[in-house]
Amino acid sequence: MKNRNTLSHASRLSSLPPYLFADLERKTSERIAAGRDVINLGIGDPDLPPPENFTRAVQKHAADADAHFYPTSRGDPEVRRAIAKFFAGRFNVELDPDTQICVVLGGKEGLSSLGRAYVNPGDVVAVPSPAYPVYAQGIAALCDARTRIMPLKKDNGFLPDLAVAEGARALFVNYPNNPTGAIAPESFWKRLADFADTHPETLVCHDHAYSEMTFGDYVAPSFLQYTSNCVEMHSLSKVFNATGFRIGFAVGRADIISGMVRVKTQMDSGAPLFIQRAMADGLAGYRGTQPPPKVIEIRRIYGERRAFTEKKLAGMGLDVAKSAATFYVWVRVGEDEMPFVERALERDVVVTPGRGFGEEGRGYIRLALTQPLARIEEAMQRLV
Repeated sequence: MKNRNTLSHASRLSSLPPYLFADLERKTSERIAAGRDVINLGIGDPDLPPPENFTRAVQKHAADADAHFYPTSRGDPEVRRAIAKFFAGRFNVELDPDTQICVVLGGKEGLSSLGRAYVNPGDVVAVPSPAYPVYAQGIAALCDARTRIMPLKKDNGFLPDLAVAEGARALFVNYPNNPTGAIAPESFWKRLADFADTHPETLVCHDHAYSEMTFGDYVAPSFLQYTSNCVEMHSLSKVFNATGFRIGFAVGRADIISGMVRVKTQMDSGAPLFIQRAMADGLAGYRGTQPPPKVIEIRRIYGERRAFTEKKLAGMGLDVAKSAATFYVWVRVGEDEMPFVERALERDVVVTPGRGFGEEGRGYIRLALTQPLARIEEAMQRLV
């Protein structure tokens, strides 16, 4: 029978850039297969387990009498009420659980659904660079939109120039920031709120995936403390070490959330009820801005790793972007980061090239501190 493997992809796939990390992943796999002791600081997937009470809650709610039924695309009503209670205590922001909250299958799905609800072919989407690739690729490119880059540079505190977003259909920001670890001062939130309030033609989205991954005295605010004319994505993936559970929530203006829900009714049936309810139980452990004890311990561990890594890299003479948030360390290693990346791999240490997060990431590397401290210490010794 004749081979018919000639079906072409949809044209929008041609706008996606080549997968930069494919060659790096191949080389890493080859070294592991050869028995090399590879230390992978490339992927932002927590090595620590979820808090025991969170895992127990998943198991408990899996036995709920209705756990096997279809969930709703907006999310279980009781779970949304629990999110509203958490938000009021954590951020001092009151939300209507019936209209201003939507449970999502992790931040990536929430962002993608938001894009499909509001971004048209040919629209301009303002995205930071370097940044989480979903803004430019999973939203702009896959909605046949055009990307307008807002450069994040060290001399501007890794903050975007909002003037670049004039006339855009959508604007995405993310603080605490991946990959730079930057945090935004109150003056930025006020400027962004003013932009959102005076630019009704632009959907402003804050991706708050790292809201709870902070250290010392720093407490990350919600953008909704400054304006209601926005949407904000939250995730349990990082500080709850629950990336594989795919659970989070979107909050914001009711009409924006409603559009997301309309997309979700066509694309998915919502997160499994037992995982939604486990999320609600986890959030119930907060006392105002005070996280549950296990989350405090998780943050202590990541904070210790960050402080050690920043000190060691700075001692090597590298330009380290020090931060009070995220488990990423952003480091300038020269005009072209690829020689450093290749040398690190030769020493069995995997780091992420900054260009994978956008052209403005060239010359930088990102280290994900998702290895035990002893392994990170070993990696630093290999890099000296």
